[in-house]
Formats: sequence, structure tokens, C-alpha cells
Amino acid sequence: MSTPPSDRPAARRAPRQERSQFTVDAIFEAVARILATQGESALTTNRIAELAGVSVGSLYQYFPSKDAILLAMLDRHCDQLMLGLDAMFAQALAEGWSAEQQARAYVRQYLQGFGGGPPEGRALARLSWKLDYRASMLVSVRGASERLALHLQRMARDNQLKDPSAAQLFVLTRAFMGAVRAASLEQSPLLDSGEFEEALVELCLAYLIPRPAAPGPHATPP
Repeated sequence: MSTPPSDRPAARRAPRQERSQFTVDAIFEAVARILATQGESALTTNRIAELAGVSVGSLYQYFPSKDAILLAMLDRHCDQLMLGLDAMFAQALAEGWSAEQQARAYVRQYLQGFGGGPPEGRALARLSWKLDYRASMLVSVRGASERLALHLQRMARDNQLKDPSAAQLFVLTRAFMGAVRAASLEQSPLLDSGEFEEALVELCLAYLIPRPAAPGPHATPP
């Protein structure tokens, strides 16, 4: 006897949103692979579509240009990094990390996210840093800087340190990002060095830990 139609198990069909996300992920993966193995000059929409296994027409349904793909990748990467930092600071608060421990963990995650890591990540980071001063990229960079500033403020308050001023946060976040940007673009070996990490940690702590008051003009030298 045949099973009544209403009782038959329905064929599993991926929702449209799930299929769309699969396609976007394939496009992003193709971009990362091309950058890591062939370089920026090989990054064309035709090559991206071919490697992603989609038609060029389908690619353009998701992204109007190559730059739009890169911007979307950068936005997602920034969001993932910030979520990771959120989790790290929550753990730090729960476990009572010192300001230096938090700064070091923060620097390490940032370096891995925007400079180090596997070849695909490094290649994408370099290209992203090259594009970061175009108008569309500035929005993403500014958003990341503002979120980083919030993390630094939280770090200061959790450790009962001085709350950095708006000017200090602007200088610190841009100086921090600028140093990592330069090291990434120059493919500097410093990116993998403890010395570079230590210098960035010191930069963060210099703005967060109060300095001794300067001696008055008539103070007696020790």
C-alpha cells in the first residue's frame, strides 16, 4: 500500500536564505584562495565566479563589483573579530585578568585578525589595508575603531584606570591600526615577533595607566 501523500516525508530542501549564504561563503573563499595563491592581479569577477562554482551573472546578483565583495568580506571579518574580543573581555572580567593581561590578549587577537594568521588571511588583510582609505572602506575602518575604543574604555574601567579622553582614544586606535597596517602592507617579519606585540601592548597601557605627576619647577631631584 502506498503511503498517503500527507504522510510521506518531505524531501529536504535548503531554504533560500541558506542557499544564499552558501553561495556567499563560496565567493568569499574563492577570493581568499586567489589572493593567497595568485595575488591581487588575478582577482577578477570572472575568476572569482569560476573558482566559487557560480556563474558571473549569479555573482552579480549578490555583489555589484569586486570592491563590493571585498567590503562585505571586511565587514564580516571585523564583526567576527569584535565578537571574539567581546568574548575575551567577558572572560577577563569573570576571571579577574589584570590590565596587562587584557591588553596582551587584545593585541594578540587583533594581530591575528588584521595581519597574521594563515596565508589567506594575510593576503586579504593586505588588500583590505590598501583599500581602507577609499570612501566605502572608511566607514568600515571608522566603525572598527569606534568599537575598539569601547573595548579600551571597558578595559580601563574594569581595572579602575583612568578613562581615556576622546582625543586619546582617537590617537590610540588610529596609531594602533596604523602600525598593524604598515607591517601588513610591508609584509614585515615583525608581524610574527614578540617584540612587535610587546610594543603594541606598551602603547595601549601608556594611555590607560596613569603616569606619575611631573615634579614642580622647584622640586629637589632624587
